[in-house]
Amino acid sequence: MKNYYDILGVEETATQDDIKKAYRKLSKQYHPDVNPEGEEMFKDISEAYENIGDSQKRSQYDNMKNNPFAGMGGNGGFDFHNMFEQMMGNRRPQPKAPDKIFNLRLTPVESYFGAKKELSFDVAEKCNPCNGTGGDRKVCNGCNGQGFIIQVFGTGMFKQRMQSPCNICNGSGTVIMKACNSCGGRGLTVKKENISVSIPANVDNGDFMRVQGKGDFNNQVNMRGDLILKIELVNDGGFEKIGFDLVYNKKATPLELLLNDKLEISHPDGDIRINMPENVDTNVPLRVGGKGYKTPNGNGDFYIKISVNKNGSISEDQKEKIKEILK
Repeated sequence: MKNYYDILGVEETATQDDIKKAYRKLSKQYHPDVNPEGEEMFKDISEAYENIGDSQKRSQYDNMKNNPFAGMGGNGGFDFHNMFEQMMGNRRPQPKAPDKIFNLRLTPVESYFGAKKELSFDVAEKCNPCNGTGGDRKVCNGCNGQGFIIQVFGTGMFKQRMQSPCNICNGSGTVIMKACNSCGGRGLTVKKENISVSIPANVDNGDFMRVQGKGDFNNQVNMRGDLILKIELVNDGGFEKIGFDLVYNKKATPLELLLNDKLEISHPDGDIRINMPENVDTNVPLRVGGKGYKTPNGNGDFYIKISVNKNGSISEDQKEKIKEILK
């Protein structure tokens, strides 16, 4: 905090006349028309006189100077919210409409390549007949049109003010006298939104994507919110995604496992043939290195989970022949 008494060269006990005389003397000395190099000093002198040249402002300044927390909470209370605003230069976040969540289902193969999806969903938009007002309105008596009420808690130095939306007008500052026939007083109507979005490769279950300005319209901030796409991976075609590894669930008959040296396995880049190991344990998946999801830091692996699927039956004669061969 600037010391205005020092700037004007007077004591804190100086009279208002002493302050006025000091200001007149210094303002003539440092006026830019007389002293081109005294412009910054002239600004400080003017600011000082503006604050302590008036007895009421001087009293407020003295109170702040001697007690940094004075007046920050009203009625001598201490308000951390106001103190934070002063520290941040009274900057407040810009109002923003709430986000709209859309669950987007993708398959592991769509995640492997990336996908372009055409989306269709309902959104709220401003009602045209009433221009979003909801109908004929009057100023809310509960908050006098401010849209909020202030409650004071605590005592002495620990008083705090809490600002909350008015529960009568729900923060709008007005109440409806006659509702709009088109929107029933909501100020909003529902329309169908159709958009095309490009989903990058490697997205995973629970990932989020933001599409700006494609959410619901909000009357209080007079703007649309953002659309948040929440990715939901659904196993499809036998494929699943685990991290950057691609997994394929292969169903095979006992004869396939017994008679074939190679198995043909589906893969997003094209079917591949793998050599069957001598010992096959269906509890342990087969691994093909580097054939999983592609990333700048390297590729994941491709795993094949084999499950035995008995399809149909064989005759007793065939069973005996197989047993004889196995012997």
